[in-house]
Amino acid sequence: MTVPEPPPPPPHLAEYVGDRNRPDPVGSYLGAGRALRQAILEMLPADWQWEGREVLDFGCGSGRVLRHFLAEAQVAEIYGCDIHAESINWGKANLCPPLHMFQSDERPPLPFRDEQLDLIWTMSVFTHLTDTWSAWLLELHRILKPDGILIASIMGEGMSEILANEPWDERRVGMNVLGPGMKWEAGGPMVLHSPWWIEAHWGRAFEILELQPTGLIGTGQGVAIMRKRDVSLKPEDLEALEPDEPREVTALAHSVKQLQKEAAHLNRAHDHYAELARLRDYRTRAKNGLRKVLRRLKPRR
Repeated sequence: MTVPEPPPPPPHLAEYVGDRNRPDPVGSYLGAGRALRQAILEMLPADWQWEGREVLDFGCGSGRVLRHFLAEAQVAEIYGCDIHAESINWGKANLCPPLHMFQSDERPPLPFRDEQLDLIWTMSVFTHLTDTWSAWLLELHRILKPDGILIASIMGEGMSEILANEPWDERRVGMNVLGPGMKWEAGGPMVLHSPWWIEAHWGRAFEILELQPTGLIGTGQGVAIMRKRDVSLKPEDLEALEPDEPREVTALAHSVKQLQKEAAHLNRAHDHYAELARLRDYRTRAKNGLRKVLRRLKPRR
């Protein structure tokens, strides 16, 4: 079914879910969305049918991927959610209907029944989640049907040199958080994952059907394709260290070293800006003092 092409979002909304260094953010946004659509279609089971399905794009932004599923939304209920109000408001005005888009909170729950959805995809979301990843993974587990599929992008080997400025070594990565606390407007924190860590931790809630460490739409990102397990877990169950896995300790030690480097960098930056502030204050006081002297020297009439 052919549907009219919707308008593109303004550049700042395109940048919000894409590469902020691209000279053409809207063109990059549209191209990445089309490529991700094709990648998602290729990951679905061979007998997949859209009619009657309920689907969620978790972390949809302004609809970078969703806008390419308008035809499928004629026969399926396709939802999108994001924490960014402006992106969701634009999507509601330009893509809904046939899509259903809503703003979500930064923490669960989502407004779906238990075991409601057939398919969830989430692109460039768990690549940024730090302290809420386990709660969100279990929330997606809750709302998926027993045979439901979850497709989640990850960052690993292909992004190590770019983000961490170091060669890839999966033994020392595990779940590696870079830039904790960075604002979403600046891209948010970045999270690298090793395949062994995904299988150990995410694998407690989901059967890992396929794990591609890199190469998603020709980028450094990878993807995990999963089916929910029949288990009942809490976030701490997913977060617990894998027994008899020495790489857990190696990865934690490496994370501590990285945090120490980041703290040292921030302290140096703080000292630099404090010195600049001191010099500006000195210059202001000197200028004020000079004005007072000049007023005293000004001849009286």
